[in-house]
Amino acid sequence: MSELQWQARRGFRTDPVGAAAAAGWSVRLLFVGCIFTSAFLLFLVQPIIAKQVMPWFGGTSGVWTTCLMFFQLVLLAGYGYSDGATRRLSPPRHAALHVLLLVLAVATLPITPGEALKPDPARPPIGDLVLLLAATVGLPYFCLSTTGPLLQAWYARLFPGSRVYRLFALSNLASLAGLLAYPFLIEPYSSSLQQSRAWSVGFVVFAVLCAGCAWASRRAAPVPTVGGAPAGAAPPAAAAGDRSARAPRVGEQALWWLLSGLGSALLLAITQHMTQNVAAVPLLWLLPLSLYLLSFVLCFEGRGAYRRSVFTGPLILSLVVLAWGMNVHSREVDITLAVPAFSIAFFICCMFLHGELAMRKPAPRHLTRFYLGLSAGGAVGGLLVSALAPLLLDHYYELPLLLVAVAVLMLVLLKDYFTANLAALGVLAFAVMATVLTVLMAWVFHQRQAQDTLAMMRNFYAASRVAQYTNDHGDTVRALYNGSIVHGTQIVSDDPARRRTPTTYYGAGSGVALAMNHLAGAPRSVGVIGLGVGTLAAYGQPGDEFRFYEINPHSQAIAERDFSYLRESPARHEVVLGDARMNLQAEADQGRPQAFDLLVVDAFSGDSIPVHLITQEALAVYRRHVKPHGLIAFHVSNLFLDLEPVVQQLAADAGLQAVYLRAPARYPETASVWVIVTDDPAFLADPQVQARRQPITPIPGLTLWTDASNNLVKVLH
Repeated sequence: MSELQWQARRGFRTDPVGAAAAAGWSVRLLFVGCIFTSAFLLFLVQPIIAKQVMPWFGGTSGVWTTCLMFFQLVLLAGYGYSDGATRRLSPPRHAALHVLLLVLAVATLPITPGEALKPDPARPPIGDLVLLLAATVGLPYFCLSTTGPLLQAWYARLFPGSRVYRLFALSNLASLAGLLAYPFLIEPYSSSLQQSRAWSVGFVVFAVLCAGCAWASRRAAPVPTVGGAPAGAAPPAAAAGDRSARAPRVGEQALWWLLSGLGSALLLAITQHMTQNVAAVPLLWLLPLSLYLLSFVLCFEGRGAYRRSVFTGPLILSLVVLAWGMNVHSREVDITLAVPAFSIAFFICCMFLHGELAMRKPAPRHLTRFYLGLSAGGAVGGLLVSALAPLLLDHYYELPLLLVAVAVLMLVLLKDYFTANLAALGVLAFAVMATVLTVLMAWVFHQRQAQDTLAMMRNFYAASRVAQYTNDHGDTVRALYNGSIVHGTQIVSDDPARRRTPTTYYGAGSGVALAMNHLAGAPRSVGVIGLGVGTLAAYGQPGDEFRFYEINPHSQAIAERDFSYLRESPARHEVVLGDARMNLQAEADQGRPQAFDLLVVDAFSGDSIPVHLITQEALAVYRRHVKPHGLIAFHVSNLFLDLEPVVQQLAADAGLQAVYLRAPARYPETASVWVIVTDDPAFLADPQVQARRQPITPIPGLTLWTDASNNLVKVLH
């Protein structure tokens, strides 16, 4: 007896044409609309909620990692629920349970964190952050995370014979739309509060659509279990070797995990490499993530765009390109060539991984287990790169290791294709050579990182490398790097005066040097956000006090061990670890304002700037720590962002003036751009300041940056 005959005898609807006629296109469109809305909201909620909590918890990568881990675990829980409930509950009971979850989720709206959820500065922030996320967005996100596998399972049972996996492609298309919409269409034109309210309205719409899908699912057949029969009934006989009539084997499920995990890990590793070593361009992380989602769309839409005969050759070439490219310094290849090359090669790798995954998708009755495997593999791959690699590796070695893993997996999965005919044997030989080359280039990458390197340290904040070299002027220079970004240099010399020479962004012609010289003649109290290698301590004189706020504990260790600016400075200094704004806010709230003559804000040179340090609220915190007529110096040197107009608007809003000072350096990448915010008439009238001051070109349509409303797109070059 076939499964369809068995279901017909049990009274279930089995005729695809009859089911379609009864349910109609309205039900199909209901499912399509619900899945699209769910995936769109799923990708939007993460930046919306993260933007709200960043000023409370600080702009640390630990906060981002905690948010990422929370959402990954909730997503995995949602997929687990979909798989378990679909298999164990009858359609009416499952529909009732899911509607109840939707009602409870709607009751928690809107997704705006209350004041009671603000963290206690005296406690580690991770627990408070997880509690805030769970209370604010936990249940709505859980409901959204269940939608993809759950509605596809319902759809497959309502419409037997339909191409249900096309809905997975649709959900990834919706995720891609949400990903691109936020930075370009949503964030520039709305505040965080408006975004939260709009998202909450969207969730109510989704809940209504999903409840309608649940109601429609009540007449669907229960999902068959072992042998194709629902629980509690005698299973029909299954044809031997019928893949759709048996549950996926352990080895098959393990391969789902592996393919999904490699794709997720490779996404993070490629993104890290591109944004730190190829080009520190803001929003560049959007490109690999968009290509990652696009590969899912193409591989799972209809028959799928992946063909081994088409992609094998490009895959081999892509592995070679990536292996070679990770050994090329960012200054050796123009980014207009490097970014497309990395992106195309990464996309082809994703097509291989996700195409092989699509080829192994099970029959629709097992799709919830399939998606559970995808989610679990993706979570494991993400955690390996974001959490485990920083603990075990002192540099970004996960990319070469992942390339080797992909190369080996290619040989294993495509062995039948390679040996199918004599023509493919040549491709096999080329593939083996490419794999060997990938391994060799991974070793070269390791050796190159060690070249001229005195020390490497890595944690959740950064991978820091201390190198020593001879520059074009014959100076022996020691430098601190995070990817391609220079965080400070020092001349290595037996002459103390040479060692104490300020370099890079802090040289004698810089804006901060002008500010320090203006304050000379009396003991100075200087606050610095961003330690670097402690270069500013070179300006210290007896009686001066420097208070550095640094988020990365490795930076303090490196500055004190590998550089001598701090220990050789005549001034006293102190390093305060943790997010600068949070520490300054706590000090002010506790009645301990620092009374700085000068506060230096130096944290904006990279690709992912801490926006919460350059908002209206941040400036208000800084002013509580600066003496009347004191100076606040913003270091806004950035190759891709025009931050001077942002600071000018903040100054004007506070009734202050913004003095724009730009100075060339020995090397173009360390050209110094500073904006001094003050109302000190003596500084503003200083002849040197007047001679060096330059006008700030306004940006049309730029609005005042606040914690609730700010956007990088407007200030991109």
